[in-house]
Amino acid sequence: MYEVPATSALVLLFTEPDIYDGTAAKRFLASVDLSAGQGLKDHFVEYWDLCYAELCSRKVRVKKLSQEYLQAHPAAQVVSLGGGLDPMTLDLAERFPEAAVFDLDMSQMDLKAEINAAVQGPKVQFVTANLADGAALAQSLNAHGWMPDKPTLILAEGITYYVPAPIFAQALAAVRTDDGALVLEYSLPEEEITDVKHKETYIIFFQELTELLNLPFPMVRYSKAYVHQLAAQLKGRVTKTLYPHETEREMKGYNEFFDQPDSGVIRATLITF
Repeated sequence: MYEVPATSALVLLFTEPDIYDGTAAKRFLASVDLSAGQGLKDHFVEYWDLCYAELCSRKVRVKKLSQEYLQAHPAAQVVSLGGGLDPMTLDLAERFPEAAVFDLDMSQMDLKAEINAAVQGPKVQFVTANLADGAALAQSLNAHGWMPDKPTLILAEGITYYVPAPIFAQALAAVRTDDGALVLEYSLPEEEITDVKHKETYIIFFQELTELLNLPFPMVRYSKAYVHQLAAQLKGRVTKTLYPHETEREMKGYNEFFDQPDSGVIRATLITF
């Protein structure tokens, strides 16, 4: 078993193996020791079930939007920005073997590559690069075979919270390609949360997580207006947004936590270029 940092373990504790379609991601998760994240999980025990439901739902939505694009562009490139140790890239690489998949983050890429090799996972290029430096990021991808003139699907799951929006927009612009797309996962700011039943819990969760992670600024949230602004800035358009309500019903056959169409706080949006 591979030991991973507490924060990575916490994220993976929100990941259900059955979410993934292939076997590589499941083998990857089975080889990772998540015990380091137990302390953080215990801190959120009062609202763990809600958070678990929302975060599992977000992963299903990200997968669904990614597969939708790749089914139409099976030989496209895939660039995951800041996915950490999440094995979504392995799952996509296994299902779409014609795609060239690049997994990029500021750290842990060597460990992820080692685990992928150990579980005989699919071909993925693991790239270590600074997400705050768009030019250097593109250069690092180029060195691993990424081609800026070829359609690219960008995945941004679990990363928007930790990078100031203008800086992350620059990173997106550096890897944005014509005929490509962006699957953007983000959370709404407090003033746009309409889920009255759970709004207070969401507010507390983000406040406490910010403190536990010792972040130098509040976790970044994206308004609906900003997402459309970002799409326009990238010369694209918002094509589709998926919500927890519909995804939870698809997963369970009923709605346990997200009983209204606008329930929840996390959104997954497909932007096409």
